[in-house]
Order: sequence, then structure tokens, then C-alpha cells
Amino acid sequence: MERDNPRDDVGDEEMRALFRSAEPHEPPADFVAKTMRAVVRAPLSPGRKPLRDPLTSMFGWAAVIAAVALLVLTVALSQPIVAASFSRLITRGVGTGVWLMQLAQPGLRLLDVFATTGLAVSRAAATTQGTAGLLLTAVVGALSLSALHRLLMSEGEDSQWQELS
Repeated sequence: MERDNPRDDVGDEEMRALFRSAEPHEPPADFVAKTMRAVVRAPLSPGRKPLRDPLTSMFGWAAVIAAVALLVLTVALSQPIVAASFSRLITRGVGTGVWLMQLAQPGLRLLDVFATTGLAVSRAAATTQGTAGLLLTAVVGALSLSALHRLLMSEGEDSQWQELS
């Protein structure tokens, strides 16, 4: 065995067998819980302060923001022009919401029609007779469209449907 490459005498198959036999290293299931418990219980080193509760800070900032918003709203609404504009903005916002809901109702009804039609076609296409019927309908439609095109666009004579120059 050389000093530069200590694995010269170990073959690839032996190395693979070694790796397969080694169990993967996994920490115990409660490792994180035990570690955090030990960190919380350990005394702090001199000069260090314990961490604050994050919820206290979050509620404090929320209270400050709410107080400032209430103060600005109170001052703004004491002015007649601002109060009228704010009232108009609220009225338009509610009216727009109601209008959008009224617009959505017919759209949902139309979507229901399309869903019912799609379900009927998919159920018909699932059977042999239904597939044959849909194919026959498509062929008849294509032939009808072709005949209508020939009728309206005949080359030999001027059609009454063509625009006069």
C-alpha cells in the first residue's frame, strides 16, 4: 500500500460493500427538542441579555401603527372636503364590489352550461356508439360547410353575395 493512495489494495466491489454495510448517521428523533431545551436552561454568559418574546414586539408595533392610523383618520375626517372624499371613496368601493358580484353571477351560470355540455360530450365519447355519433356529426358538419362554401363562392359567375366594385 502506497502512502499517496491508501486504497490501492481495496477493490471497487469491496468498497461498495463497505459503503452498503455502513448505516447512515441520523440524529435521534428528539434531538432538536433536547438541544433547544438545553440552550434555554443554560445560564447566559456575562454581558448577554435573554431574547425578548417576538409576539410582544409584534403587538407593540401593531398598536403603534393602529394609533397613528386612528389619529390621521380623526384629523383627516374633521375636514369637510376630506370627509366627503373619503365617504365617496367608500361608497364607490362598495358599489364596485356589488357590481362585480352581479357581473360574476351570469358568468358562473354560463360556465355551468359549458361544464354540463362538456360532461355530456365526455360521457358520450366514452362509449363506442357515442364516439361514432360524434364522429358522424363532425363529418356531416364538415360536408355541410364545404357545400355552403361552394355555393356561396362559385367561380364561374358573379355571386349576389359579392360586393360590387
